Amino acid sequence: MKFNKIFSSNAVLPAGKTLLVYGTGDGEGSVEFAGQINKVVATDGKWSTTFPAMTYGGPYTMKLVSDEGESVIDNIYVGEVYLCAGQSNIELKLKDTNTPKEEHKSIDLLRGFFVDKITANGLFALDSGWVKAESDTVYDWTAIGYLAGKEISEKKNIAVGMISCSQGASIIESWVPEGTFESIGINIPIDKKAVGHTMPEYQKWNKFGALYEKQFRQVFPYQLNGVIWYQGESDAVGPESEVYHLELEALIKKWREDFGDGDLPFYVVQLHDYFTDDWYRDNDGWRRIQAAQMKIQEMTHNVKTVISKDICETDDIHPQTKTVLSKRIAEAIMENK
Repeated sequence: MKFNKIFSSNAVLPAGKTLLVYGTGDGEGSVEFAGQINKVVATDGKWSTTFPAMTYGGPYTMKLVSDEGESVIDNIYVGEVYLCAGQSNIELKLKDTNTPKEEHKSIDLLRGFFVDKITANGLFALDSGWVKAESDTVYDWTAIGYLAGKEISEKKNIAVGMISCSQGASIIESWVPEGTFESIGINIPIDKKAVGHTMPEYQKWNKFGALYEKQFRQVFPYQLNGVIWYQGESDAVGPESEVYHLELEALIKKWREDFGDGDLPFYVVQLHDYFTDDWYRDNDGWRRIQAAQMKIQEMTHNVKTVISKDICETDDIHPQTKTVLSKRIAEAIMENK
């Protein structure tokens, strides 16, 4: 028996949530955590158990014992866990922003988990588990994940875990199971959809449900304190932009079902103003995406839209100013507590 890979040393578990611990293998065993020992029995090669909700604290050790031996993971904290999902602007690495290098700091209570990613050559496995924020490696973190996590951790003096699950140039349709949008009456012909649906270099991940199946499934049912969603650039065309608010509503509903949390907070980052390219300047799709991202907080409970257009560059589809935006995201999260 073994833990799922999302349970590793340096992990952050979400405070205030029943803690679901799970893995794979056969037979019987036990999991020990925070003074409690739970028996586990595998069914169809999988096992799971739960521990009561806990408040902030750590470090803790978790131990799995079975006929196959003993597995121990340590330096675990109970804090706040956020999923950073979407496309290139939340994927953008710290090294590709204008954040001064002297602000790339080691933060012991800030941890990151990075899902295996789809690439043009298939699924790229990172196999890193949870890692601590270190000054010599955070340049490869998602900038928003690091900067927003840093703000929350330092302001609240708690452990923060940022799970990175993103893909540049991804369409929203790829982040939900195939047939999700059709089930709510959305069925746009392929020739009316954004070019990302058909561009050969994006086909590995821009198929129906591809990112949901290959990347998002690596995360749930790990419990979260919230989701930071930053996507929409690849859907900024006529027919798709017109229904984006309904698609985003369906995504939020489905993800909440997957995590078993009907109140899971979503923090939706509104696209900045970008009309430098003729394609975006000459159509209203971008504006409709922005409007949809504002509307979603009225359509669905526990959703907060974070505005970026007043603090981000307008001449770059990937604005480098992420520090102020990340602070705004962190403030939205902390105000929601």
